[in-house]
Amino acid sequence: MTLWLRIATMALLVLAAWNPSVPLQPVRTVVLLDQSPSARDAVTRFAPQVATPSARYVAFASGAEPVAAATARRVDLGEGTNLAAALEAARQLEPDRIVLVSDGLFQTTGVPSAPLFAFYQPPSPNLSVSLVPPALPTRGETVEVRVVLESTAPTTARLTLSGPAGTQTRSLSVRPGRSSLGYRFSLEQPSRVSVRVQSGLGTEEASVQVNPVDTTRVWVLGDPSMARYLRAQGFAVTERRDVPNPVEAEVIVVGVGVRDLQPTDIATLQSFLGAGGSILWTATPRGLFFGGWERSTLAGALPVEPQEEPGGVGLVLVLDVSGSMVEQGKIDLALRGSLELIRSGRPQDYIGVVTFSDRAAWRFRPRPMTDQGRREAESLLLSATAGGGTNIARAYTQALESLEGLPVRSRQVLVLTDGLAQDVTPNLYTLARDAAPEIRTSTVALGSDADQTFLRDLAVSGGGTFWNVPRAADLPRFFLEEAQRAFQRRSLEGSFPLSVRPHPVTRGLQPPPVSTVLPARAKPWAQSVLAWGEGSVLAVGESGRGRVAALATDLSRSWRGWPGVSPLMAELTRWLSQTPARPRAQAVQEQGFTRVVLEGQFERPRLRFGGLEQPFAPTGALRFEARVPAGVLGQVQIFEGEQSRLTLQLPSPPEWRSADGRAALRELAESSGGRLLASPDELRALPSRAALSLQPYLLVLALLLFLWERWLENRRLRRLTA
Repeated sequence: MTLWLRIATMALLVLAAWNPSVPLQPVRTVVLLDQSPSARDAVTRFAPQVATPSARYVAFASGAEPVAAATARRVDLGEGTNLAAALEAARQLEPDRIVLVSDGLFQTTGVPSAPLFAFYQPPSPNLSVSLVPPALPTRGETVEVRVVLESTAPTTARLTLSGPAGTQTRSLSVRPGRSSLGYRFSLEQPSRVSVRVQSGLGTEEASVQVNPVDTTRVWVLGDPSMARYLRAQGFAVTERRDVPNPVEAEVIVVGVGVRDLQPTDIATLQSFLGAGGSILWTATPRGLFFGGWERSTLAGALPVEPQEEPGGVGLVLVLDVSGSMVEQGKIDLALRGSLELIRSGRPQDYIGVVTFSDRAAWRFRPRPMTDQGRREAESLLLSATAGGGTNIARAYTQALESLEGLPVRSRQVLVLTDGLAQDVTPNLYTLARDAAPEIRTSTVALGSDADQTFLRDLAVSGGGTFWNVPRAADLPRFFLEEAQRAFQRRSLEGSFPLSVRPHPVTRGLQPPPVSTVLPARAKPWAQSVLAWGEGSVLAVGESGRGRVAALATDLSRSWRGWPGVSPLMAELTRWLSQTPARPRAQAVQEQGFTRVVLEGQFERPRLRFGGLEQPFAPTGALRFEARVPAGVLGQVQIFEGEQSRLTLQLPSPPEWRSADGRAALRELAESSGGRLLASPDELRALPSRAALSLQPYLLVLALLLFLWERWLENRRLRRLTA
């Protein structure tokens, strides 16, 4: 018994190795017919050879639709080759086998739901043309649009290009494959480039719109030279006198002073920085420290601070506090204005205030305007009250005496009254003349009742200036302007060689010396990128979500005749505009890959697509690039850390292109368990009916017989030993 079981087991194993099967139902076949422009003619001619009575048919190009027969010709499915849509349509028909007839120039693939057998059909003869725009071009840049020709057969062609550089016509001898040529022009505004190719393979046309991504809008306040340089570089420049809200610009150039703007303008500038805007301060005669920005509410955002020069200014205010100053709030407005003098003073400046009515009284004698000195002076000044007559002589004499011997380089007296002095004598004019020019006397007539003749004569005698302030309401602004005049920063004249520090703005820069500088040094949090000795000519930094820069030279006087000044200002403005709030990216189709260009402030940007990830490589100032393999379409994401910063749509490749369609079909077929077929006979040789394999059943039966045989053998051995 056991012998026969052993023989049966061996027979079953031999039979299982042969792998017999039992025919069941016919094989469900779905035939996919490529109806894209490059394959339509060849596939239509070949399709009848793969027709079978039981097959189902799907025609596809950009989309996919079931068709009744293999000979169906569809020209309404788009101009691309979306194989993924065709495979999805096949899946819904539940095939046992998929037959694909195509030229292999897919845009997307997808995953076959059954073994795929492919027939390669060469694309029809064609000469296609496409235009590749430059990646992230800037306004004013010389750019190149690449004309890409893809030919499937040798031919001669006549090519006509039209665009900002005029019309160009060329005769070409085109070989199979890919070739390209360039069309260069200066991109001053959004421009369209068109191409027309005529050959024995037909006529093809293409066009592309090239828009400068450097649509940086710049508002320039009070710096005509900067506006001229930036316009020459193609920026959208608007010269303004105010800062309306909202700000419709990316960069604001400030060449005016604090007093030239309203408080609402200053608040708008602060909000602008917080929202990702950028500010450039320039050292025009009214800008930067000349304009008092180091004492404004925006001083914390200013990337430079003054380099204080030895010696300061000594100033004594001789202030009328007679009874008439009570009228119309004159005394309060005068005190408010006097506070502007105090707050404008530097540590090396000495300021004093002596008041007069019936008699003279010191509010405080000249003292340096350190932080403590300023606080004490403000407290003492605000305690002043008005009342009494108008006796000026004693107060003026004490003011002159107090300035003698002060360690300052300049001394001056400022006299303010709204009435008629009761003790004017020729001696006052003599005192003023004797003190000048070491001590200069200026005078202010407040209102129409002031003794303008006396005040004008006193100013002339003292070598100063006479000012007429008609209204008391104008006093605070007058004192602010006088503070700017009295404690005015002085620029240095000469030839100042510059040292260049590494920064994207100064890449490859070799500037000549500047002829004028405003003594300044970069703050600890800022970077001095152009320096002279201990000072800084150009400092940059970040504030809020925006960027800031300060140029401590006057462009109307420095670098005149140097052709590099305009490009330098353009690089600075571009850097300022590229804040974290405004990154940008562009995808450009290349041969064999898609190039993704990224601009903006990133640490380690990464590109994610199709479950894969690759880092960007830095290629310039705030510029990065990555390559996406050919065949990847749709959207990609740009990450920094775990945060997605941008989503970008990749361009579709051209329908006719230099690619190995046969290899693509072979790879797809073999990955699904099928293969690339050479002729319809190979398709007909495949099983026409689905079969049930008996191998697993034979193996199970052989195992059972083996176990039965072993059980019988063990039982026989137990009996023999019993």
